[in-house]
Amino acid sequence: MPPAQGGPPGYPPAQGGYPQGGYPPPGQGGYPPGQGGYPPGQGFPPYQGGNQQPPPGSGGTSVPAVLGFIFSLISAIPVAVILCIVALSRIGKLGQKGKGLAIAGLVISGLWVVGFAILAVLFGTGDEPDRDASGQVTTTQNTRPDKLRVGDCVTELKEGEVKDIKVQPCDQPNGGKVFAVFDLPAGKWPGLATVQSAAEKGCTDRFNAAKLKAESPSDIFYLHPIEEGWALGDRGTTCLLAPK
Repeated sequence: MPPAQGGPPGYPPAQGGYPQGGYPPPGQGGYPPGQGGYPPGQGFPPYQGGNQQPPPGSGGTSVPAVLGFIFSLISAIPVAVILCIVALSRIGKLGQKGKGLAIAGLVISGLWVVGFAILAVLFGTGDEPDRDASGQVTTTQNTRPDKLRVGDCVTELKEGEVKDIKVQPCDQPNGGKVFAVFDLPAGKWPGLATVQSAAEKGCTDRFNAAKLKAESPSDIFYLHPIEEGWALGDRGTTCLLAPK
């Protein structure tokens, strides 16, 4: 029998296999090259941080904005302005609605301020003059033209726009005395010339109808509304007899 070759009896010679150490060479393992037994790591979503603004409207409607708008409608200006400013400073941080209301409240408050300023300019700063029980003026003081009554006397009269006028007791030398007060017809502003003509005619007709007589040479003087006052409802005309 020929001697055995290549291995123990009954087995074929060893072929292939792995190199010493029991591990396959690189790239020839149980997984394809570059692909391990687990998928690539997915990681975690990035941290959003603690300073992110909440979505607009998620915090509801701002109460200060609503209250500020309401107070602005009733001309409570200081309260409305404070509430609207507070609302605007918080709306973005809290993700609230109501920015438009807060801005509208500030605008309306501003319009109130402008309106009050116009009234102060048009009608002056004088109040109702001091009077005695019979209605006669007791002291010399500033007043608004619309506060004059029939029988009142003024210190002086000047041509041009009259914002306020100084009234005085009639037992002193004076610059004119009121003999009639009336309103011009309502309607749209008819123009300065028309208002002046109507005021002059109305005063002259009333002077003649009352058969008044001046103690000394005098002129009829009249105070009439201007366009700005007319727009606010002023129709009053005051007739005075002023010494020359």
